[in-house]
Amino acid sequence: MDYAAATPLDLGVLKKMTPFLGLQFGNPSSLHREGREAKKAVDLARRDIANTLSVLPDEIIFTASGTESVALAIHGIANSFPKGHIVTTSVEHAAVLENVHVLQKGKHPVTIVDAHADGIVEPKDIDSAIRKDTILVSTIYVQNEIGAVHPLANIARVIRRERNRRRAGGEKTPLYFHTDACQAPEYMPMIIPRLGVDLLTLNGSKVYGPKGVGLLYKRRGVELVSLWQGGGQEQNLRSGTENVAGIIGFAEALHIAEQQKKKEHARMTGLQEYFLKKITQLVPQAKLQGPPAGPLRVLNNVNISLPGMSAQTLVLYLDERGVAASSGSACASNKKTDRSEGVRFTMGRHITRADIDYTIQALCDSIKVLRT
Repeated sequence: MDYAAATPLDLGVLKKMTPFLGLQFGNPSSLHREGREAKKAVDLARRDIANTLSVLPDEIIFTASGTESVALAIHGIANSFPKGHIVTTSVEHAAVLENVHVLQKGKHPVTIVDAHADGIVEPKDIDSAIRKDTILVSTIYVQNEIGAVHPLANIARVIRRERNRRRAGGEKTPLYFHTDACQAPEYMPMIIPRLGVDLLTLNGSKVYGPKGVGLLYKRRGVELVSLWQGGGQEQNLRSGTENVAGIIGFAEALHIAEQQKKKEHARMTGLQEYFLKKITQLVPQAKLQGPPAGPLRVLNNVNISLPGMSAQTLVLYLDERGVAASSGSACASNKKTDRSEGVRFTMGRHITRADIDYTIQALCDSIKVLRT
């Protein structure tokens, strides 16, 4: 029940990767046959991912993780425009917030926009935070703790309006929009032009692909400075020998997720409804954190708090009973919310109603022990 942390490798993905974990071991930068075969495989994977996301192949930059992708986006923009203002939100993943804090300690002013009580960031609040010197807005797509879905398309309209104002006034400062979408591909729309972002982060391990591979979508025309120098791979933005097997697996994982999305959407809607119903019946003291079930909450997320009970301790008791969950505060820096530390359950492709029944029973047993 912790699929948001990591997903098992899909068997179809493993099958695609296997040749590149053994005999097809070439370096894509080599000129010989093995190298050319590896490069061809990477190029095909890049094309397939671009088709899945409705973008161009040269807009896909492969990295080693979602965290690296986020760092490349944020530092890449910031280093291109020294002292530029950055806007982000209080409900971002640490990969965003920690990198922004590093820049804040330097020469970059930062505004962190608070979410409202349901964990959603309002476009009007982003609008209010944008200044004449703002160069980057970074807003998460699906919040990793409470599953809140943020209105990217509406935020993108705010950003386009500001761009038009600058253009009309002859101002040269650009304004880019980045989103951490690592929790989104399984259940949310992933047609990037409709989202309206300039930069988008994904991670293979969140979508039944391999660990150790991520990507950054970078719209044509966006200027980035690389984080380090080396062999010049990935358009000089991410030097280092490509993880060929990981890239092949990532492409297949995204393809499978898109193929199964409609079916999984329907199945997970029923499972989430069932889970919430059982919690209401058997654990009435539990409080759902974040938005209610519906379009503003991702389908696989159930995050609850229990008054007077340590979420971390509860997670350990659940673990003893064979249930993997997680704990954490979704909005530790958010002054507008009253959410406490919660227990996060996140479901996936292999979860059934029987698993939910077992989880609820383990939860009830753990609560009983902790209160005796």
